[in-house]
Amino acid sequence: MMSQTAINKAVKWALLSGAAITVSLPVLAADDANQTERIEVTGSRIKRTDMETASPVTVISAKDLQASGYTSVADVLADATFSAGAPTGAATNNGGEGAARVDLRGLGTARTLVLVNGRRMVNSGTGADSSVDLGSIPVGMIERIEVLKDGASAVYGSDAVAGVVNIITKKDFQGVQLDVSYGGTDKGDANTGEINLLMGGSTDKANIVVGASYVDRGSAMQSNRDWSDCVKDGTAAGNCGSGSSYIPSGSVNAGDGYLQQDVSGNWVSQTDSYNYVPYQYLYTPQKRLSLFGNGSYQLNDNTQLFSEFLYTKRTSNQQLAPSPVALTIPADATGNIWGSDVYYKRRMTDAGARGYSQVVDTSRYVLGAQGYLDIHNGLDWDVSYTWGRNDAVSKVSNLQNTSKILDTVDSSVCDNVTIPCANWFVGEGELSQDVLDYVDYTDQSTGGNEMNVVNANISGDLFELPAGMFSFASGIEYRREKGWYQPDSVTVAGDSAQSQQDATAGSYDTKQIYAEFAIPLLSDKFLVKDLSVEAAIRYFDYSTFGSDNTWKLGITWRLNDDFMLRGVRSTAFRAPTVSELYGGNVGSFDYLTDPCSGYGSASTSSSLYQNCNAQIGNTGYSYSDSQIETTWTSSDDLKPEQADTLTLGAVWSPSFLNGFSATVDYYKIKITDAIDRIDAQSYLDNCYSGDSAACDALNITRSSVSGDISYMSRPLTNIGKEEVSGVDIDARYAFNAWDLGWTASFDSSYLGKYTKEGEDYAGTISGDQGAYAKWKHNASLAVSGDSWDAKWSVRYIDGMKDLNLTSYKTDSVIYNDLSGSYHINDSTTFTLGVDNVFDVDPEYVPSYSDANTVPEVYDVLGRYLYAKLSWRL
Repeated sequence: MMSQTAINKAVKWALLSGAAITVSLPVLAADDANQTERIEVTGSRIKRTDMETASPVTVISAKDLQASGYTSVADVLADATFSAGAPTGAATNNGGEGAARVDLRGLGTARTLVLVNGRRMVNSGTGADSSVDLGSIPVGMIERIEVLKDGASAVYGSDAVAGVVNIITKKDFQGVQLDVSYGGTDKGDANTGEINLLMGGSTDKANIVVGASYVDRGSAMQSNRDWSDCVKDGTAAGNCGSGSSYIPSGSVNAGDGYLQQDVSGNWVSQTDSYNYVPYQYLYTPQKRLSLFGNGSYQLNDNTQLFSEFLYTKRTSNQQLAPSPVALTIPADATGNIWGSDVYYKRRMTDAGARGYSQVVDTSRYVLGAQGYLDIHNGLDWDVSYTWGRNDAVSKVSNLQNTSKILDTVDSSVCDNVTIPCANWFVGEGELSQDVLDYVDYTDQSTGGNEMNVVNANISGDLFELPAGMFSFASGIEYRREKGWYQPDSVTVAGDSAQSQQDATAGSYDTKQIYAEFAIPLLSDKFLVKDLSVEAAIRYFDYSTFGSDNTWKLGITWRLNDDFMLRGVRSTAFRAPTVSELYGGNVGSFDYLTDPCSGYGSASTSSSLYQNCNAQIGNTGYSYSDSQIETTWTSSDDLKPEQADTLTLGAVWSPSFLNGFSATVDYYKIKITDAIDRIDAQSYLDNCYSGDSAACDALNITRSSVSGDISYMSRPLTNIGKEEVSGVDIDARYAFNAWDLGWTASFDSSYLGKYTKEGEDYAGTISGDQGAYAKWKHNASLAVSGDSWDAKWSVRYIDGMKDLNLTSYKTDSVIYNDLSGSYHINDSTTFTLGVDNVFDVDPEYVPSYSDANTVPEVYDVLGRYLYAKLSWRL
């Protein structure tokens, strides 16, 4: 048998030879009269005369966007039934850094490929990012969004594991259009305004479309909702009164548990906790300015030049409670009455809330040419260069330099002038302004991403078979990705109150070549209107890990004009990103429970007692925060992820019911060598239940004074296998009744299984992993008259078990949205809408990530009203 290396080389040279032949063909005149318009459908490079392919594609039109209150592509996709996990967005206050990302199937944002007009979009965010910030793509430039719910690595390359989001922009627009919208909640917050301007024109040879978009998104506070105005205790009852153990007056641990001062100044066992809610955003403010456009010029009958540009400046903010400070204060410090080193914790309300801000500039340019070769049945070709870059400056105000705190308690260093002396064992508000001015600082980091892509493609019909034309597409690609992130020097040194972080910098390049074929097998036979096969193969060579290939095989079987069966089997891959390969170690406060909290009450013969006692040696340790600082690590030894994907479906468009269509698709994605962080909670529990391998993976270190976890790694590895499977159901019915036009739609997704590290997450929810509802439904009914339109939409999210408290299950949630438009005249339309009409609150989740829920999953704003005015000339 041939070795895998030999097979790879054979594939490589076969593809290279085919590409070399096709690219070298001369350009001849095209006979426009004999050409049939063909379009490129997401998931295939072969242009076709219809939208029917073997792969399931969902299309969201500009009209759908116009009739909604969405101001971000990410919001549209997050509400879709195929979205799961925890896609970050406006409600991600802690850790989102202002970015908006899509998470198809809940497989992670890095496993969804985002394209603009069929070409890659640069990854964007605060630096060395693994996915696209969809907020950088303005809604005003969008003609439609095509979502391929299938692996497509053979066609598009890396990242297309869960699917592809292809954003098609407006190209043939003529005239001027101005859209203005404004909205906010019925509670008077999250007020958001948007302005979109679009202009376009053309001559015999040229066409240009340019536009600008501005979005100003307002904020909402957690304290302004009765379900999030306190910190709940993580039990099924969801009682208020828990919170953080970092309290404003400070607490100490000298080896016998945490102590705090009572009203008389005596040190007693800590019972207080801190309610951080009043400082926290529920909905984060943001401003985005975008400039965009595209143009084309007909150089001759067979060649057209084209270009695209996009620039977005994003200014975003988040806010968290005053900084928690933890450090060991020496025995001789002022106010240390214990005569030994003590572990000290304090909530820095003296300094004020932590303010996070990002200024992010994202640019993307495309230059290219496309044309037509009049050979045989005609061939389309295109060549392009795509450049994208993202630069970010991020700041965090009101942080503390822990080294400087130690300076203020060291009598040999502080002199009350240059370095003020301080007694940190005092109550809230007792630190002098001189001390605060000395220890406080504003953290500033910089980062970015850069992408360079050169593409060449050719497609068309090669020859005719008895059942139709044998079509193909082939192409080559060179891509270079670069990412960097430089934290503040105080953070790098480990002297910041926030987690220590190292710099990230790295790059890689890849050379790829692919071929795709559409082969008609039978037509106009008994029970076979059309039967065809789609096949594709891609060879890739990465500077980081070497070469390999991926393939796709699909079939479409149209039994008659009404009914079609389809299926695709393919392999997919995802190359490790710059941050995964070269990311510096970074601390993260993860929502976890320390199993050693209160271990003294366990049986002394249990593994829990013995293992905890071996590390802590103090049965009095009992206090545990819901967040534990972990250190996220990366590795340049990571291998690419491999995936096997399968979709099987049916399409029904009955001739006896005009306007009706329905699809049912089964999907299964199995990932091997999956790149992921270990499940820290599972590893923690297993470690103290006697699993030494789990302990080795975490590399736990505890404070010798307090027993708290002071270091725990959460490595990024090729962790093993992930598998997801389920069924998508879509139905549409457009009809006329009572002199009105009606459209009813129903989309549903059933998640049958999602396993990772042997655990099935289907039907569960948690702050750490996100939500994996068994059922999600979206339904709508739209009606239109001569001068008006109206739409009622319903969104359903099934109830889910808390991942870490399986006795608790959330209720199912139903959201209702209403919108209506009045066409004042041919050029002016006025729209009113209400989202979440019945003001449904999000579900309480004991293992929450923020605001007592998982804000990336549920609507946290409540009833939201908006108005839009659209004018076109």
